[in-house]
Formats: sequence, C-alpha cells, structure tokens
Amino acid sequence: LKALWAKPFRLFVLFCLLGAMKAAVFSLAVGLATADVINVPLTHKPKTLSQFKVQSARRASRQVALGAEGFPSVSLTDVEDAEYFGEVDIGSPAQKFTVIYDTGSSNLWVPSKACTNCKTGTPRYDSSASKTFTKDGQSFALQYGTGSCQGFISKNATTIGGLTIDNFSFGEVSAEATDVFGQAPFDGILGMGVPAAAADKVPMPMAQLVAQGKVEHNIFAFYLASGGKTGSTLTLGGTDPAFHDGDFTYAPVSLAGKLLPYWLVSAKDINVGGESTGSCSWLTGCYMVVDTGTSVLAGPPFALDKLISNFGNVSTDCSNVKSLPTVTITMGGKDFDLGPDFYVIRVKDDKGNEQCQLGIEGVNAGVPIWILGDPFLRKYYTVWDGEQNRVGFALAKLPNDDVIVV
Repeated sequence: LKALWAKPFRLFVLFCLLGAMKAAVFSLAVGLATADVINVPLTHKPKTLSQFKVQSARRASRQVALGAEGFPSVSLTDVEDAEYFGEVDIGSPAQKFTVIYDTGSSNLWVPSKACTNCKTGTPRYDSSASKTFTKDGQSFALQYGTGSCQGFISKNATTIGGLTIDNFSFGEVSAEATDVFGQAPFDGILGMGVPAAAADKVPMPMAQLVAQGKVEHNIFAFYLASGGKTGSTLTLGGTDPAFHDGDFTYAPVSLAGKLLPYWLVSAKDINVGGESTGSCSWLTGCYMVVDTGTSVLAGPPFALDKLISNFGNVSTDCSNVKSLPTVTITMGGKDFDLGPDFYVIRVKDDKGNEQCQLGIEGVNAGVPIWILGDPFLRKYYTVWDGEQNRVGFALAKLPNDDVIVV
C-alpha cells in the first residue's frame, strides 16, 4: 500500500508545502436570510444489516484506480452506499427522477430511453417528449468507486426544488453496470462536487442557478436526519437557521484540492477519548472529503487500524454503546465531538431486530485521505460555500424544534 501512494503523496505534500503559509482555517458567525434560500426535501433510506455487511466488505476490498499523475482518476462516490435521495425534474413537460444529491461527484445523469440495460420499471428520459430539449451528443463515461456508466450529453430545462435551470447539460445514460445500478433505489445522480471533477467540464448546477438569477449565492447546505426519520433537507442559495444552533465554523478547501478535485478540507488532529491518535501530519493535517454519498466515516486503513483499536469491540446487541469513547476532530480551531450515538450505526437484521455496527471503516482511496460521511454530517449541519471555496459546520438542530442534535 505504501509503495502505491508514496510517490504521488510526496508530490502531494510538496504542493501543500508551497502554500501552507497561505492556508488558514477560521470561524465566522455568518448565515444567510431564509428569504433567499430554497429547501429541497430528501428521503433517508437506511441500510439493513445484510446491506451494511455487504457494503463493508466491498469497502475493505476496494482500491481506487490511479490516474496518469498518480492521483485518483475516479469519483470516490460508492453509488450503493448512498442513503439520502431527492427528486429532479427534466424537460417540458417535466419528467421526474429520484437522484442522489452527491457532494462527492460532479455530474447529473439519468437513464435514457435509449439505455440498453438499465433496470426496468423505473423512469427513463425521453428527449422526444420534451419541448425544451437541445441536442448536444458529446459522449461521456463516468467511473464511480463501485460501478460505471456511459452515454451522451443532452441539454434541457432542469428543475431542482422548484428552481429551473434553462438548457442545463446532463448525461443520458445508454449503458450502466447492472450489478451495481440494477437494484439501486434511485434513478440517477446529481453531483454537487467541485467543477474540476465534472466529466466533459459541464457547468455545475449551483453556478448555473446563480448565473440565471434563480438564487443569489453559490452556496448550499444539507441537514441529514437519522434513522429514516423525515426532515432531511438540501438548502439551495444559503443556509437555513431552522436546522442549526450557534455559529458556523468554516474550513477553507485545501490547496491540495487543486490536485484532488473534491470538497477537501484539513483537520489538525483526531482524538479518541481525549487522546490524539497521531494520524494527522503536523504540516498538512488529515485531508478530509466532505461527502454526503458515504454512509460511514472512512480513512486510510493503516491509520484506521490504530484509531479503531482505541474503541474495543462494539457489541452487536448495542449493550456497550454508551460506554464507548468520544471521537474529536479538530478543524478551524474548533473541536467537533462525535459520540457513539452517531459513529455507531444501528441497523435491522432480517427479523427486524436492531443491531449495532461501528460506522468507521478503512478505504483505499489511492492517497491517504479521509471521508467525512453521514455520521458526522448528521450531527453537524454542513454548508458548502462555492463563492469563498470553503465548508462550514454548525451543530444540527431538529427542524421546527428547539432540540439540539447531541
């Protein structure tokens, strides 16, 4: 493993050395007026125990391919790992699709009527049925962590949360990996990652909403409810104070994000039970991808082994959950605590009985980066700011309630 990423990682560190003195992480008590934001409802579909175990095995055996420059050449998104879904309308009249709103990838695609092997019984985009369709025809291919798809680019009116982007570029999938997408509880993916990761360099949805005057700010935020409860929400154009308590702490997207095209921030330290794990470099820290499409916290296996050893065993009957230590991630000069109520995943077995599993796992991402997935994002209401190139975190609050998520 070390041989695999040693050379690119040396280049990675050298690049960060050049800009280290310029990087700063800071806190701001800034929020946007709710009058200028749009909320998009999301649905949470938690995994069963068998699905969780299958996903864990896949994650443990996975190795992301490296590109010519020695860095990951594919999205980190594991399409079978996502649990939060929303809707998108394409065309006039509207054709409705269920999609993953995914901050770990950067393209919108849906199955085309021309798809040769897409799953049956689900919507397929029909360009001939839309009055606002514009042909593009450029081919595209996307490789995700556990599956691929290919097709061609088209343009059409695309509506997110009631806001329509005119002539938006998206992918019509003509062939997909049936072993991955065949049983997926969604039709497509709407990527909200960084522009540099977009196949064919198509425009990003938030940038187009701003350019067409539909929202004022290239900013969006996610509130993720737990346990399949209702209320999960994507907010477009800013943040909604109904979903958080207190101020946001912001971390700038790392300079390393120019080489690794993700929403990548740096953590200074990771502690377990008040003691540093020593996982983070004194110079670059721990690079973390803030990703709505990953259902666990993930990191380099060689670092995770040491961190997980501090937990002991998580009892499947959940009897020792309350005695497990707190994980603390330091970013922006602030400690973000994550207790076992969040990093232990409660899943149902085939008989409907609840079991507990550790929601912290190793993943081979080609370079030693971490993924701040759903367990962290459920506790902290998170905002992705494309205008100031930063990600912010505030303690989540149940909507229409004064109960703080702790």
